Amino acid sequence: MKVALVQCPVWWTIDPPIGLAQVAGCLKHAGHEVSVLDLSIELFHQRGEKYMNAWSWEQSMFWGQPEWVEGCFKDHAAFWDLAVERILQTQSKVIGFGVFLGSLHATLEVARRIKKAAPERVVVLGGEYFVFGDKAAELIQDPVVDAIVLGAADFTFPDLVRRIEEAGALQPCPGCVVKIEGRVHAAEARAMDKSLDELPFADYTGFLLDLYDDKFRIPMAASRGCVWRCAFCSTREFWKGYSYMSGERIHAEVAHHKRLFPARKHVEFYDITANGDVSALERFAELLIEKPVDIAWKINAIIRPEMTPEVLRKFKKSGCISIIYGVESGSERVLKLMRKGYTPDIADRVLRDTHEAGIQVITNFMFGFPGETEEDFQETLAFLRRNHRWLDRVYPSRTFTALEEHSYLTEHLGEFGVKADPSHLTGLYWETADGKNNYLVRMRRCEEFCKLAAELKIDISQGLNSDLELDHWMSTAQYYQHKQDDHAAASAYLSYAELDLLNPVVLRHLEGYERRMRGAVDGNGLPDASADFLLRRIRAVLSQARLEENYAPQKAEAFSGKR
Repeated sequence: MKVALVQCPVWWTIDPPIGLAQVAGCLKHAGHEVSVLDLSIELFHQRGEKYMNAWSWEQSMFWGQPEWVEGCFKDHAAFWDLAVERILQTQSKVIGFGVFLGSLHATLEVARRIKKAAPERVVVLGGEYFVFGDKAAELIQDPVVDAIVLGAADFTFPDLVRRIEEAGALQPCPGCVVKIEGRVHAAEARAMDKSLDELPFADYTGFLLDLYDDKFRIPMAASRGCVWRCAFCSTREFWKGYSYMSGERIHAEVAHHKRLFPARKHVEFYDITANGDVSALERFAELLIEKPVDIAWKINAIIRPEMTPEVLRKFKKSGCISIIYGVESGSERVLKLMRKGYTPDIADRVLRDTHEAGIQVITNFMFGFPGETEEDFQETLAFLRRNHRWLDRVYPSRTFTALEEHSYLTEHLGEFGVKADPSHLTGLYWETADGKNNYLVRMRRCEEFCKLAAELKIDISQGLNSDLELDHWMSTAQYYQHKQDDHAAASAYLSYAELDLLNPVVLRHLEGYERRMRGAVDGNGLPDASADFLLRRIRAVLSQARLEENYAPQKAEAFSGKR
């Protein structure tokens, strides 16, 4: 049967969505004909002037706002009309979408257009958005949604497609929520095997690989889940337990991709914890040494004693060029609060040994975890000074410490001294009950960390297509907006507009502040001088933006031509 797999915005621009590639491989293995359309990367290359930064880190949350997505569809009407036409031209009976919060609204809009043009097509949703709660039960009620795959789609989605093909119509299926003639048939997600060795290879042959930023790598995942239960992370809830491939299975897929894409020299492992079973990873390295494949490889790893000098030298010899370690903090007390499974002295040793093995060392850090004092933060700075010789790059978390939905931290706020507040749904602006830890405190610690890293000549990751100054002002504005401090929020948005004048979200906020500040008075009922000054600044920026907007279509067209 013909099946189309679609990724709607937003997805990052570095390489293709690995989940869609894995499902494509599973469908092809089951004998189906698959078309893949990553509409996110295609729109990125055809976006209009005012969406130049819409794929950057500090703007990613806007894709979760229905009115913002509606504006994007309106401003790129020709693109979306053609995209829907291309999906229908694949003649696919089943159309599957990978969904998470950032792609939900764009997905539903595309699905509505598909159903309007061809109501007989079967629209299937799947992905991380449906892992928790009643989201599948809610969305299955949408008229444009026919079925939702729960959990890993590797074998469930091909099974659903097989049943449709055999019966000629949508059928109930284990692991799916299905709607047939208005009646919902619900089933639990299928259990995942501990071994991933039977998983078909991911398939990237349907992607327009030249559109992505990195032309030399293939993304891959050799494991799912994590062996730890860090308080801030929901991975153990998302993937129950830890599943992984044997060294033999990893080597076989790497060799397979290399045969298909000989110019690709790098395998990027996107496992949350690639070294959850160090012996499997070590066996992979041994096989690369015994049966060489011309690739370099990179992993995300946890700090653990099993990462010995001998193992690390073996990794290096086999082509491992970089390891990203989730250090998070240099304070032993904070690491215990986080429920991390190591102490700073173990991290000191592993980072040094990795460096001495000739492997690039990259480390992640968080800031302001509940209970972290200023003294604890100074220990993190001391850790950075102590280990700077071994560190090639640091990834300072731009969310500092977010309340990740379904994590132990988020579900036990009182235990960590975090003030209960329904507005914490954003996960960013929480405060401790004692008032000593808030968003601005965490931001200041992150920026102080970055300043020290720069002084120590350590490369600092700037995040996902992001500009640090834009990120700072957007984050500051949204924090003050959350606190309902109009003056401070407007000032921060003005600072952002100085760097990105035509950002539609920022301009909309400034227009709102302009309306609210007209005729503002102070506590004595007199004209508010500070509001008046701010109002004049806002009007100047809006006037400049309206002048610039006259040239936006030509600019956007010229940009598209250059691409």
